[in-house]
Amino acid sequence: MLSRYLKMLYRQLVIESKLFLRDRSSVFWSYFFPVFLILLFGFVFNKPDSIRVGVAFVDHDRTDASNRIFLDLSKIPVLDLEPMADAEMREALRNSKKSFAIVIKEGYEQRLKSGNSATIKALYNPEQQQVMQIVTPILQQIIDQTNWKMVNREPPIQIVAKPVQPLKEDFSYISFLVPGLIGFSLMATCLFSIGVVVVSYREKGKLRRLAVTPLPKSIFIAGQILTRYLIVLTQSVLLIGIAVFLFDVRIVGSIFQFFLALTIGMFAFIALGYAIASVAKTPETAAGIANTLFLPMTFLSGVYFSADGLPDFLQPLVALLPLTHLVHAIRGIFSNGQSIFEFLPQMGILIAWMIVCFTFAVRKFKWE
Repeated sequence: MLSRYLKMLYRQLVIESKLFLRDRSSVFWSYFFPVFLILLFGFVFNKPDSIRVGVAFVDHDRTDASNRIFLDLSKIPVLDLEPMADAEMREALRNSKKSFAIVIKEGYEQRLKSGNSATIKALYNPEQQQVMQIVTPILQQIIDQTNWKMVNREPPIQIVAKPVQPLKEDFSYISFLVPGLIGFSLMATCLFSIGVVVVSYREKGKLRRLAVTPLPKSIFIAGQILTRYLIVLTQSVLLIGIAVFLFDVRIVGSIFQFFLALTIGMFAFIALGYAIASVAKTPETAAGIANTLFLPMTFLSGVYFSADGLPDFLQPLVALLPLTHLVHAIRGIFSNGQSIFEFLPQMGILIAWMIVCFTFAVRKFKWE
């Protein structure tokens, strides 16, 4: 009896896989789009100097003191520092070729030696005020260090920044992005290839015909779940392979715990997909419901950037979304080397989503 059910499950798995591969849009969104994103972000943002602020440096003093300011600023990776004449600098700011300018007035060193205060002028393009918020604190820190050196004293209060867990030395944006894209791909696969596809089967009468065949409903559902799980696994392996071999990303945590957390998240989203299929009467309605869930989670759940920086009024919604907890857990394991046991609250929320959605789907699901 068991071998018979296993053969039926295998055949259903083969059928579901063929149906998936014949659907070009599903293959594109499941495989090609995530690969495109990781290649795009990897090549653009993986270099340490990929994001730099253009800063003009105008030195009217031309002394050792003013040159020391230039050398200190040159050590800051985010600043693209370029010496310029005054007229050239103003033209560059007007044309937005530079976002910020630092001007050292003539007599800067002489005023320092005579014990008087000296000023450094900072000019910025008013259309790029956010750059001022980046560069001004950097400049102020360097000036503060210079002031303390002049009085031959160390600052009485110093900030020592250390991570709460040992991060790998080559941590980069692509290391941050890979777990987010894996979670994104999992969500897209479960919401659309279950929610929309099952409703399409019902509308075309396939579910009604299946109901009168010897094929047990449990085998049909198990075949769909197993197919999606294999799709998610191949997605994850493909994205991790690209990150490791193309962008030198290193997996810090346990790969077993990573896929364990991913599996829990997958069942939560499969349950959500069946919940959609249980209430939608047409594929268009199912797609609309799926998109209503898909778009907020894509931009609010920390796929591309940390959700901690979002406004306070959005945080309750962020905490409610299942993708937030999945991405947080798999990113912590993948990039920071944390244990899955540190994410038991997140796993509990995902399991709660799974139970609630499966219970809802079982009560509301119709084969016709």
